[in-house]
Amino acid sequence: MTTTCEEFRRALGRLHDGEASPAEAAGARAHAAACAGCAEAEASLLAAAERLLERGGPLPGEDPAPVPGLREAVLARIRRGDAAVLDLRPFLRRAAAAAAAVLVAATAAAAWQSSRLPSAGGDGDGPAIHRKDVLAAICGPRLGGGR
Repeated sequence: MTTTCEEFRRALGRLHDGEASPAEAAGARAHAAACAGCAEAEASLLAAAERLLERGGPLPGEDPAPVPGLREAVLARIRRGDAAVLDLRPFLRRAAAAAAAVLVAATAAAAWQSSRLPSAGGDGDGPAIHRKDVLAAICGPRLGGGR
């Protein structure tokens, strides 16, 4: 079986994991014997795997070992209250105060603006007010549907 460089590199993991078929393994071995670039790629992969094994890291597909005592240490810090947990309370207080200030300002502006408008009754105090006139007075002629 003739194997190209691309096929060899795709089969390399299966070959070393023992998942390659006998025909695929034979083709990959024959290709590596004839192709210096692929032989070098295989040697590089094996060297990287050896370094991982020397450091004691998990193999691909394995779950890493849990750090002993990590869960208990984190829970203890949370119980003591000294964990670096994001506390939103100060932010929420400031946001609520700002929202209240905006609401008060908007209410005051609306009250002031409505006091400047002529009366709506058409009872002689001034012309009748239409909704588009109010919107134009508050939002400007473009948004209020002005003339």
